[in-house]
Amino acid sequence: MPVSSASRPQGTPQGTASDRAVPALNDLPILDPRPLNDLVQLGGSSELVQELIALFEEDVPVRLAILKTALAASDLSQTLMEAHQLKGALSNMGLVRFTELASQIESQAREGKLDREAGMTDEALSAAFEEALRALKTAYPKA
Repeated sequence: MPVSSASRPQGTPQGTASDRAVPALNDLPILDPRPLNDLVQLGGSSELVQELIALFEEDVPVRLAILKTALAASDLSQTLMEAHQLKGALSNMGLVRFTELASQIESQAREGKLDREAGMTDEALSAAFEEALRALKTAYPKA
């Protein structure tokens, strides 16, 4: 977790995202069920959760295709925008590992450098999607 400016010793630079320790994706949980469980506890139905999973399954491949195209073209602006939007959607679903991948891509695009060796390959993005979808369907099976 980044050090806040309040707890950082005076005169210590914050640094860029690439300077801070980035968690290894495999060390993170795939799914944190709290956001979707909270939704149900606040009055949402299990059908609503199923609708969100269906929207995830339908929408994310489209977003990933756009992101992959932007990455391949080294289009920093488009990469930044797509990664940011994807990160928000994934976070709302509790998809911790996939969210971190999108966050890393967003950070690199913001810094003006895309490290294709840092797991930002088409295969890594596709695998993250499949892993996330599998986790959602396992945690929230259709009734």
